[in-house]
Order: sequence, then structure tokens, then C-alpha cells
Amino acid sequence: MDALAFVRQHAPWLTAPELGVCIVGSQALAIACRDANIDGPNPSDLDLSWALDHEAGAALLEQHGVFVPTTTGSQERGTLAAKIGGERIEITTFRAGDNSAAMKVRIESDLSERDMTIGAIAVQLDNGCIHDPFDGLKHYRERRIAPVGDAAQRVTEHGIRWLRYFRKAHEFGFVVDNSIRGLRRKLDLSLLLSLPKEAVALELRAILTKTASPGRCLLELHEVGLLATISPALARQFDGRPAGPQRWHPEVSQALHMVMALDWAVANTVHLEERDRTAVLFAVLCHDLGKGDTKPDAFPHHRGHEAAGIPHIEQLAANWPGLMDQRTTTLAKHVSALHLEVRRFDELRAGTKARFYDDYFRGKDYPIELFATAVGADSAGRLGFEHEGPIVRDRVIADLQDLRTACSTVDAGALREQHKDDLEAFRGALHEARARAIKTSGK
Repeated sequence: MDALAFVRQHAPWLTAPELGVCIVGSQALAIACRDANIDGPNPSDLDLSWALDHEAGAALLEQHGVFVPTTTGSQERGTLAAKIGGERIEITTFRAGDNSAAMKVRIESDLSERDMTIGAIAVQLDNGCIHDPFDGLKHYRERRIAPVGDAAQRVTEHGIRWLRYFRKAHEFGFVVDNSIRGLRRKLDLSLLLSLPKEAVALELRAILTKTASPGRCLLELHEVGLLATISPALARQFDGRPAGPQRWHPEVSQALHMVMALDWAVANTVHLEERDRTAVLFAVLCHDLGKGDTKPDAFPHHRGHEAAGIPHIEQLAANWPGLMDQRTTTLAKHVSALHLEVRRFDELRAGTKARFYDDYFRGKDYPIELFATAVGADSAGRLGFEHEGPIVRDRVIADLQDLRTACSTVDAGALREQHKDDLEAFRGALHEARARAIKTSGK
């Protein structure tokens, strides 16, 4: 999108100089990059800022028939929405500055309230002037996430920025400015716990779904102390403990295992719908949480970590509402409980397989592919064994499909009729019938 041309074509009335309309955000950065003849982002959304207050802005949008209702929260932030050229565009009142000052001063005062310099760029709609008072373009060239002004002040204003700085750096493939990395010496880490829980959950979800390497981002959050504040259970995945005996984990470190497993999951879920992709990524993130309970004198082994991880998954979901929906939480718990056993499916007894079917995989809409992909990521997250990811995933899918086919041949209705009101006898007979069907199938 040529944002300047788009707005000028579809809403020429926004070019009135007294409105001070500016293109801001990623589109402004993209325009500044093009003007400097360097590669920039390719954003799809479009945000504007202007000099009008909420009431006057709403009236103008309604006058031109483009007003779109927004949430109460958006309105409190001074943000309105408009449908222009078929696109939904958000327009926010300048965040700071003297209303009587020159427009250039007002625009730069607004930019002074932004969180990071690469987001503190504005392109004035009426004359195309690029405002970059905090060297955002320079920092973009340097591939650096830097704060606007004092990092501690920016984070004190809006604590969620502390996480967002790191998330954006890993989203762009940039480094985080040292003034941000050193904030723990100036600010109390508990600041994160005073934030709206849903806001923290959204940032964690964004780390998992928007960064190229979620594990590396989480590792950096651990290094600066933020991850342990949010979730001690997640932090223990990156605290230097061994992943397991070197025979099975040549990468040795649990942190490296998590980085590699998540990297493989990111690369192998691009074809999935967003909800399914997110579920797999969370399942991979949580599959080894039980290893955090292992006492150092038991290292490098983590016996029983599969079941031990389930309470941590439940606690993580409860602590941060909106982080995982119920379907994702269930999938994560199943992967934690079974990621080792399903890889040796051929060695399991028919009765054990029948129990797995009844306890986990019986539902017709059970997401077998998602479960198998998360298990495959665990296999691929080992140094020198990355190639095993697709092999394990496909084998688990085939094994579970065969299991479901064999168990579906059992007439549960007939058995229920046979045992009438004796529920325990019915359950026992059903289990035995399914075990026989599995054994007969040879699967």
C-alpha cells in the first residue's frame, strides 16, 4: 500500500493542514525507509494521528460518513476508527503538546510519547513531511530497538513496554538497546505483576506467534529477569539445567532443546490456521515444564517429568487469562503426559493403547495432527536429530489413526445393553473389547 496516495485519494478532506493528520506506526516507518532508499517493513495496517480531540474528530468522521464505532478502551485512549477506501483505519488524537503551538511542534510532542524510536516517526499528510525527531530511521538501519528518551520513564508510564521492547526486537531480528537491557537495575521487576493480566498474556502470545525464534526471545527475557517474574516454571526451562542424558539429548541444555523445538514448530506450522498453529506452539512450549521440578542431585535425568508438567500448565493458564484457551490447554497437557510414550507406540500393550484411546483420543474431532506435530517438535529439538521431526510426526499420526480405526469396530451400544445398569462391568467389558480389537488389527 502507498499509504499517502491511498488516504489522499479516498479521503482528500483529511489533507486540510489545520487537522495535522499524520501517518504513524509501521506505515510511517515504511515511507521513511523508501525515502531513504533502504529496505523497510511491508505493513498491511494503517494508523493515523491528528490534532482533533475525540468529540471534534468523531463529528468530522460522521460528517463524511466514515465513522466506525470503537471500544470504550479505544475511546479513552483518544482513538477513533473510520472506514476509508474499504479499509478500517484508526485515528488517534495527539498524545501531548500545547494546542496553540505550531503543528510541527505538536506532531513531535506526540511522537515524544511513543515507546520506541522506530515507532516515533510520522509523515504529515498535507505536505508529505517526514518527522523523525528521535532517529528512528538511524536505529532501524542499525537494527536496534531503542526507547524514545529515557527507558525507565517509558516503562514506568506503560509497564507492558518492558516486554514489548524484547518482543519487537525478536520480531524484526534486531538487538535490544543496552538502556533497556539494564532496566532491572532501575526498576522493580514486580512492576510486571501490576499490569492487566490480559495485556501480559497478549504479549506472551505475540512472542510465541510473531517472532522468528520464540525460544531465543524467552531466553533473553530470562537473562534480564523478566521471565521468572512472569512464570518461574517457564524460567526454569532456560536456567541452565540439562535436557537429559547426553545419549538422548546431545544438545545437553534444556534451554537449547526448547529453542530448537520451538524453531522447528514455527517452521512446520505455517500451513495451519492461526488457532491451530498457536495451540501447537503452546504445547511445545509447555511439554517439558515438569523438568523444572527435578532436583539437581537427580540430573541429568528427569524421571516422571511428563505428568509433573500438567499442574504447571494449569497454573500458567490460570495465572494469565487469555494466554491459552481450553482446547490449547488440553492439548498441552496431553502432549506433556504422552510425548515420550507415543513415540514407542509399537512397544505398548494393547490394554495400554485402549486406555490411551479412552482417556485421550476418543473424540471424533480430536486434533491428531496438532498433537503429533508437537511431539515431532520434541524429537526435532535435539542436536543432530532435526530430521526426525517429520518422521515422528507422521508415524504418530498413522499410529493414532490406526488406533481409532481399531477401537471404532467395537459396538459400545451392544455392550451397554448387555450390562444394563452395571456401569463398572460395562466399562471393563468395553476396555477388553477394544484391547482385543487392537490386538487383532495388529496395529
